[in-house]
Amino acid sequence: MTYEELIAATAEKIGLEGFAPDDDGVCVLQSDVGEIAILKCTDPLDCVLLNASVADVPAAADAALLAALKANNGFIDMHGATLAVDAETNRFELSQYAFLADLDADSFVAMIERFAASLVDMRKKIEGAKVLKLFAPRSKR
Repeated sequence: MTYEELIAATAEKIGLEGFAPDDDGVCVLQSDVGEIAILKCTDPLDCVLLNASVADVPAAADAALLAALKANNGFIDMHGATLAVDAETNRFELSQYAFLADLDADSFVAMIERFAASLVDMRKKIEGAKVLKLFAPRSKR
């Protein structure tokens, strides 16, 4: 199945009329959790990339970064996705790759659903971490 065939079959499965990649192989899925970009990658192997913006990196990012990086360790609760910070936008971004040869419409829809759940979970972790204090003040003895 080609990338274009996968996108067409997925669009049909989830009822998105006219959903197709642009000339660069990119399509954007509008969902309840925000935009999820779907990209065609060909180097070194044919694969599909899901990408979404998670949240701005807060000015006092220590707790948020710690929570995000803990969740990213070994893909705990991430369903195979990985978290990064985009240096240009200063935003957390979530990404996930899959080999095109391993996907069909059913498995791709399941991947998108797991990715969206990870996106929601990561946003909650980062937002919750903003109010945490990493270290309690030391009491004087």
